Amino acid sequence: MLVDLRRLRSERGATLVVQCRESVPSHIVEIPFDEPVEGDLTLTNLGSVLRVAGHLGTHVELICDRCARPFRYRLEAGVHEEFEWGSPDPLLVTASGSLALDLTGLAREELVLALPMVVHCDENCEGLCARCGAERLDGRCLCPETVTDLMDVMKEAP
Repeated sequence: MLVDLRRLRSERGATLVVQCRESVPSHIVEIPFDEPVEGDLTLTNLGSVLRVAGHLGTHVELICDRCARPFRYRLEAGVHEEFEWGSPDPLLVTASGSLALDLTGLAREELVLALPMVVHCDENCEGLCARCGAERLDGRCLCPETVTDLMDVMKEAP
């Protein structure tokens, strides 16, 4: 989705509020955005720059780092960007004398950057047993005690 910036650019201090509900490809095969991206963005002409502020969100399916189960995750990003008018930027599109903001590209960029580095399906997830590989939370692990040090496991291995 492209947002036309011609009228906004012509008046310093002008503001445009954009509501977004758009399907956006994440461009990450393993982590597609499951639902349309939703949110509100406020575009403000500050004279030499365009300020974009707001909030975007969608859902993704991630894999828990502890138990390796897939789970649904609410991905949200606060948007706080400034673009210099006239400076080349892939998100500011110029075509046929008009200027537009690539909202799809902005949403993708902000949400991909908001992906967490470490994810857990639940704060109480105990993960997998380091000895037998069974899920500890489900009670399937029959090991006598939980091993917290991988070196201990390696010492016990035949």
